[in-house]
Amino acid sequence: MAEKMICTSCKQEISPIDKYVKFHCPECDAEIYRCPKCRTFGHEYTCECGFKGP
Repeated sequence: MAEKMICTSCKQEISPIDKYVKFHCPECDAEIYRCPKCRTFGHEYTCECGFKGP
């Protein structure tokens, strides 16, 4: 079973067919997931280490 992907910005589950983005936090290397809506509108995200990004 595939891992559930949760948007780091809005905390909503991301469907595997959505055009999401996955990258690593520049501070702690944790995985960050962004849903298409949050990416489009540039919503801020906060990593578990406290790093904030656009």
